[in-house]
Amino acid sequence: MSPAPRRPAKTTVPKVRKASQDDAPSQHADYLIVGAGLAGATAAETLRTEGATGRIVLLGDEDQPPYQRPPLSKSFLTMGQTPRASTVLAEGAWRELDIELVLGCRVSRLDTAQRTLHTEAGLPWTYDQLLIATGARPLRLELPGADLRGIHYLRSLADAQALRASALKARRAVVIGGSFIGLEVAASLRQRGIEVTLIERGDLFGRFNTPALSDFFHRCFIERGAQVLLGDAPTHFSGTDRVQAVHTQGGQVLPCDMVVIGAGVSPETGFLEGSGLALDEGVVVDRFLQASQPGVFAAGDVALFDDPVLGRRHRVEHWDNAIKQGRLAARNMLGQRLPYDEVSYFFSQVFEHSFNLLGEIEPGLQRIDRGSLQAGSFAAFYLRHDVPQALFSLGRPSQETRLVENLIKRRVNLSRLKSQLSDPQFTLQQIPNQTFLILQGGGAYGAFECGAVQALQEAGVRPDVVAGVSIGAFNGAIIAGNPDRPAEALQAFWAELATLTPVVPDEALRQSLACQQIATWGVPPFFTPRWLQPVLGAAQWPSNWTSLYDTSPMRSLLARYVDFSRLRASPVRLMVSAVDLETSELVVFDSYVDELTPDHILASGSLPPAFPWTTVNGRHYWDGGIVSNSPLERVVERCGSAGKQVYIIDLFPGQRRRLPGNLSEVMARRDEILYSERVRSDVRAREQARDYQRLVDDLMAELPPEAAARLRHQPRYIQLMGGDAPMTITRIVREDSDDAPSSRDYDFSRETVAQLQAAGLRMTRRALQR
Repeated sequence: MSPAPRRPAKTTVPKVRKASQDDAPSQHADYLIVGAGLAGATAAETLRTEGATGRIVLLGDEDQPPYQRPPLSKSFLTMGQTPRASTVLAEGAWRELDIELVLGCRVSRLDTAQRTLHTEAGLPWTYDQLLIATGARPLRLELPGADLRGIHYLRSLADAQALRASALKARRAVVIGGSFIGLEVAASLRQRGIEVTLIERGDLFGRFNTPALSDFFHRCFIERGAQVLLGDAPTHFSGTDRVQAVHTQGGQVLPCDMVVIGAGVSPETGFLEGSGLALDEGVVVDRFLQASQPGVFAAGDVALFDDPVLGRRHRVEHWDNAIKQGRLAARNMLGQRLPYDEVSYFFSQVFEHSFNLLGEIEPGLQRIDRGSLQAGSFAAFYLRHDVPQALFSLGRPSQETRLVENLIKRRVNLSRLKSQLSDPQFTLQQIPNQTFLILQGGGAYGAFECGAVQALQEAGVRPDVVAGVSIGAFNGAIIAGNPDRPAEALQAFWAELATLTPVVPDEALRQSLACQQIATWGVPPFFTPRWLQPVLGAAQWPSNWTSLYDTSPMRSLLARYVDFSRLRASPVRLMVSAVDLETSELVVFDSYVDELTPDHILASGSLPPAFPWTTVNGRHYWDGGIVSNSPLERVVERCGSAGKQVYIIDLFPGQRRRLPGNLSEVMARRDEILYSERVRSDVRAREQARDYQRLVDDLMAELPPEAAARLRHQPRYIQLMGGDAPMTITRIVREDSDDAPSSRDYDFSRETVAQLQAAGLRMTRRALQR
């Protein structure tokens, strides 16, 4: 959970302003963002709302505040009245968020050694953190006559306004290039009643390797009165002052009043030459979107990123990717280490047909078609070695598209079900996804988790992802480190923790004596008291203690059960959480992202004041249970929820009829209430999300059918509303009898450990039978 954002002191600088020669000779920003498109604007908003303090400055080369670009090729051209650009944030939001937006500011050079960005006006900006989100520019055709008036490219609002002005007077238009943008513009101009000729060097959607798809869209344009020239290309343009004709390689002379060229884009990186940044058809970034120099990130069309889904580097030129990368880059600028592992979306609308492309279609992929283009319900699955790599979807349910996104992202092998993919009635919900195991913190109660894992193993339940907090992090590390026999490894681990204590007939007295002994002498393989250590200097004086126990023994104990050098290659993904002592931020350590060590696990279990904070990579951490004792929400953030089978082991009973009989039981019951409530809050958050989804469904039902159908194919709708494959949650709750006293979570006595293991085994078997 991020801390509430703290606003810096208000400045007298206007929040939205034009770059001016009157600006100070040099200015500094804590967070400097270059590029006021969707990636940059999203990053700026995310920085502030997720706790960034200090000065946030967004530099834009246009004179307009950040706006939505997708409508420029569609509704912006077809509307009767001159439309207004749809802005990313409301007019007053920049001031409310205390973000400075500097417009008309063109950058010229970056000096990463001095952390200085130079502008064309000669006014440098220094920065602590820099995000490059400059997007891309259209590729221009270097042909005779290409500088005639009436020849358009479409990237910016100014481009769209000029194109619309030409369209108001034109009778005939030529569109060059069958890209998404080219097809959208050609369809929009035809809807305005303009005679349109579309020129494409190959087939429409030729790279999709789906001839039926090419034929379908070819017919769409022909049936609506457009001319389509395939296998042809322009050679030059003619006209006196304004374009009057396009000449092609095939000998065609196409009279026209306007031309629109959609020949692709090139990343906007000219100002980065000599900056020291690695460039290769974009800014080269790692999976955290960090560039090759410290403090520099890139997002959106300009970022050449490591794609773990495709297993290679590439760029994605789409607004959905820009938003996601802008948001993630901001979080990593705040110190998180979140990998970008999203499946790319390309959404387009041509006439009444809305469609999505997920992933990337490459040569050699196997294609399986589903449904019918003529019926307006069609999908093409693209697989490599039976693992889905891409999807083309037109008119299919948003739930299906969302499910395929998860199959691509999780690299699910479909060999056993591949033959059924062509059947439109086969529901993809039947395809197994992932199993999560959520392990709470709770000290000695972790022995209950040991028994629960034995029962799960007996039932054939093998987790794909284990998320743990505190003692749950220890148990989780052992499970991930011993994926073939986790129960046996856990039993051996807990046998070492079980401590010999006095045995007396009265159970409450036995527990009390055990707790007193362990509080005094510790658990030698796990933690030892500081008062038994020699005082070698002032640092060891009790007045300077920051904890009561020393946790050094934990490291060697963990190392005997977990080979951390092999943890990243484990088929079980491990996530553990800890709280940054200085920022109060809940941080997740992920075996698929971080090189985990024993210190990462100790950090998750460093509960004050008993245990000292643990330092990892220069940062200091306490127990993650301080903020959240059930990391379900964090796992869902990273792995999604659709189709997941979740097992939550709840160590703290939510109900107990027997009232505490002494102060020790009062403290124990307090912890039970505190931590069980946080588990229920995680589950309720998922239920609340489903309530919002139902509300959106109700609102969609009030829209005209055509508008509702179009919205249902928008990537944002699919991602928020399409995750209807249920996330099944099985809660395994540690229960005590009504007359049982509230035991303490530091009772590591042999008897209590054995009781907890037996209870975990028994109650998990019972939960699995329901």
